[in-house]
Amino acid sequence: MSSSDWAAWASFPWTPVTANSSPDTTDNNTIGYHKHHVPYLPQSAPSPLQTLDVWIPPPSTTTTTTTTSPPPHHTLPSSPTRPWIIFIHGGAWRDPFVTSSAFSSTAEHILSSPTARNQISGLASLNYRLSPYPSHPTSPSPPSDPSATPDPARLARHPDHIHDVLSGIGYLQRLLGATTAASAPYVLAGHSCGATLAFQAAMDPSRWGLSPSMAIAPPAALVGLNGLYDLAGFIAAPPAGFEGLREAYAEFTRAAFGEEESVWRAVCPATAEGWWPGEWDAGKGRRRVVVLVQSPEDSLVPREQLEGMRGYLEREEGGIEVREMDARGGHDGLWVDGERMARILLDVAAGLC
Repeated sequence: MSSSDWAAWASFPWTPVTANSSPDTTDNNTIGYHKHHVPYLPQSAPSPLQTLDVWIPPPSTTTTTTTTSPPPHHTLPSSPTRPWIIFIHGGAWRDPFVTSSAFSSTAEHILSSPTARNQISGLASLNYRLSPYPSHPTSPSPPSDPSATPDPARLARHPDHIHDVLSGIGYLQRLLGATTAASAPYVLAGHSCGATLAFQAAMDPSRWGLSPSMAIAPPAALVGLNGLYDLAGFIAAPPAGFEGLREAYAEFTRAAFGEEESVWRAVCPATAEGWWPGEWDAGKGRRRVVVLVQSPEDSLVPREQLEGMRGYLEREEGGIEVREMDARGGHDGLWVDGERMARILLDVAAGLC
């Protein structure tokens, strides 16, 4: 752990998270503490897209506490047995309106659970650099103003996104300490393209041309929520009812990964060459767990994506436990409401304790 890691961490205060989500309430039942937008890379002027949010339960054995005194800013309580939950947001690798804060509602539901203190050590949500989105109203270089100075953090192309995800997880693991990070299991979850990134994080970083130094202590469980697992397959032959999305998929895929279809197949977990789960060691002889979640009302991602991912994982005897869990609502409903996602993630985490 470097002094710069600790300096960045300690410079951001813990703020209380209350049961009714209002820090000004007089009935202040503190359910946890939150650090917002902590930079995970040493930079003189860190990008807000290379940051993470962290939540922890209060240091109490009771359901709620009426104190608003947070722990010291430099601390990061953890347990060698209670897992962390780490979340990667979606947004097609490019949407600036979908950030680490997408996990806030889910985090509050988890911290509100009477069992959370005994089931988890903490929660984290990662930001990462985004690919170009020229038609977005906040684009730093919109077509209407080609002279605008582009934001480098919004010109990302693979492997920039996974580089940032691995950097964020590595930073958190350094804060926790090498021993704890190596021994304590954690759940790595992602929504939509965040699910793609979560699965990529379990693969050998050399697949992305990254140094072995980018390797992280691997997750014990992967959770894909309305996930994208086969971009090339969707673009080549969208399932019935999703044909109108073909051009949109092709646009954000090219922005994130370039023009080569071979690259699209190589980066996606349902089409990657070789048996990539062989690169995923959950540690301590633990069985690797994959939980796939797909809402039948999702109008942006078809169920065929889940089925293709499941088929890939089950085509060989790889010692992977694949489970499906149900969800309802539209594509973003899981994180907008957060209640169902919280129950899914707590259930997965409880199975690792």
